[in-house]
Amino acid sequence: MRDQAQGLRNLVKKSNIFDRQSEKFNDITSKVITITSGKGGVGKTNLTVNLAIALKKLGINVLIIDADLGLSNVEVLLGTSPKYTVKDVLEGKKEIMSIVEEGPFGVKFISGGSGMVDLANLDEERLFRLIESAETINKYFDIVLIDTGAGISKNVMEFVMMSDEVIVITTPEPTSITDAYAIIKAIITRNFDHKINILVNRVQNNKEADEIFYRLSGVIKRFLQREVEYIGYIEENGIVSKSVIKQVPFMISYEKSSVSKQVEDIAKKLVQNKDVSEKDMPKGFARFIESIIKKFKEQ
Repeated sequence: MRDQAQGLRNLVKKSNIFDRQSEKFNDITSKVITITSGKGGVGKTNLTVNLAIALKKLGINVLIIDADLGLSNVEVLLGTSPKYTVKDVLEGKKEIMSIVEEGPFGVKFISGGSGMVDLANLDEERLFRLIESAETINKYFDIVLIDTGAGISKNVMEFVMMSDEVIVITTPEPTSITDAYAIIKAIITRNFDHKINILVNRVQNNKEADEIFYRLSGVIKRFLQREVEYIGYIEENGIVSKSVIKQVPFMISYEKSSVSKQVEDIAKKLVQNKDVSEKDMPKGFARFIESIIKKFKEQ
């Protein structure tokens, strides 16, 4: 009698795991949004965590995946320590839902850790198991937020390129604006045809944020012939650093503050029902994982 592993191997041989178009892959719900920046220190992870809470308050089932391969800070900001990472799934020790951790306000997250690098080294059996388990994410979560590292490394760009939508964070610093343009240019020249959002962090007021966006978007339109979206801004506020020190997201510790209101406005923009073209329809988390693995294996 054939064992389960042999059955999986036979199934993989019968159909190309990267090209198959099974019926269940067409019935998908989760939208993958990658949050990134041209340089570090712009508040990317902090925004990711608080945005997840704001989405949860809107009734959206959201999952954070910490894909910063250098510095995994999501758990630090949530004040918790994960027992397992993606590596445990790849080694067959855990199913993907069993490594999902819960933080404040019921926000769920997965620590990527070094396991994200190991995606390129999966054999077919473990590859099939991972993609099958990733289908479970589609059933439980509406939005998956991917928190990447900063800069234009290959790993960061692959996460961005395979997502359904991207948020690029900048601050008013000239170097931050320049680096934001650099990563957006890299995204566009790689033919990313989904929505690119710009978020301006640590501004004095909405006027400063507007000026930065229009200046940046104007350069992008002129030299890259591409429109980008203005998703919102977050003002400079001492409660943000206080929340980081307390390891309690400001959406919880200062839920009535102006910065919390600004994050709530960003969350509402993400889930507004507008006319969505076919190319902007969410592919789902399993497709995201499939595409990432394929790209990693091609390198």
